[in-house]
Amino acid sequence: MQPKVEDLRKKAFVLYQGMDGVERVNHEVKKMGTEEDKFNEYELKMCLNSIIKNVFIDYVGLERAKEALAADVIHVPGYHRTVEEEREKTTILERIQFMKLFVRLVVLAFILLIAGAVYYVTSIDKVEACEMKKDIGGKDMCFLALALKEGNITFCDRLSSQPKAYNCYSSVGTKFSDIGVCKLIPGEIADFMAMHDKCIMCVAFNLKNRSMCTSFMSPMKQMECESQLERDYSLVCESR
Repeated sequence: MQPKVEDLRKKAFVLYQGMDGVERVNHEVKKMGTEEDKFNEYELKMCLNSIIKNVFIDYVGLERAKEALAADVIHVPGYHRTVEEEREKTTILERIQFMKLFVRLVVLAFILLIAGAVYYVTSIDKVEACEMKKDIGGKDMCFLALALKEGNITFCDRLSSQPKAYNCYSSVGTKFSDIGVCKLIPGEIADFMAMHDKCIMCVAFNLKNRSMCTSFMSPMKQMECESQLERDYSLVCESR
């Protein structure tokens, strides 16, 4: 704490008849951007000038400001007690605000932890439940159902054969209208062409998006895709 600044605080306390004057001095100090006890000579001079002008002269005028600045403030009744009370209030308020923030962060972290744990445990349980199926058909149906429920094709990859996995891709792509999933099916391979084409056809129909029909290399397929949109009825897809 700078003695010269503290002296002006006391004089402002007297002039403003309370803590309003002290707060105005503190405001000018904060504007310097440097802690008061770390002021160099130049910063101290600038701060004192700013306080005198903005806190004293602008408030009561030059002449009365001179009188206030010349007053003896060695013993100011109630100043130290009031200042300490205000500092204590400020400290308590800051602690309360910090505790509130800390509690919020702890609660948020706890919620995220619980949510993550629930998601992890739930996902693991679902996968384990499917893996525990003894027959291949039951296991495939279980993972297909998971993929369609979650919209997650990684479950498709757990099916027992590649054709089943790509058929699962087609079902997921269609249900969630995700043409990106459809394009993961290798349509250039004859065995998977029908799955690939149906998936794109149905996504285009579901979204009523004519531009998606250009995804087909075959002009006939493009025409079929556009035709279903024009008549608002699909021969291969269920209407939504």
